[in-house]
Amino acid sequence: MYIYKVATKEHLKEIILMKNDVKEKVIKENLPIWQNGYPQDELILEDIENGFGRILVVDNEIVSYATYHPALYEYDKGTFPIDDVMSFGRVMTKVSKTKQGFATKLIEKMIEETKQKMIPGLGILVDDFNKKALDIYLKFGFKYLKTSQFPWAILDVYYLDLTNE
Repeated sequence: MYIYKVATKEHLKEIILMKNDVKEKVIKENLPIWQNGYPQDELILEDIENGFGRILVVDNEIVSYATYHPALYEYDKGTFPIDDVMSFGRVMTKVSKTKQGFATKLIEKMIEETKQKMIPGLGILVDDFNKKALDIYLKFGFKYLKTSQFPWAILDVYYLDLTNE
């Protein structure tokens, strides 16, 4: 059984430890994601302070984390087809808990939260070589929109239209 909830400052230390382990794994696997210190501890703290952090908890242990926020909080107008939508990112699962579907469950819960709030869509930016993440997003029906240059990287923009749900 799992619990989906908003992360609080009491969860910060556990989330940062998880992030550090995930970053170490990414480096060992030679994946060119999360470079140049991203995501910084301060960014995760900011997520939490703004009420944007989301966690999946199993047996009182945080197994997965993501930020879930209004798209315009981090991205420019026009990034997604509609500006008044939600976005998510910094999706991570505890290294010892990978391949158990926790990231998929976390994304599913963020989609449900978006629907409950009657928000018309959900967007994500993806590195084109992050095939594991992309496979999950495509399973949920996210559609490729475009490749865009951002100040920090060139990323593919994907969007889930919830207006017909």
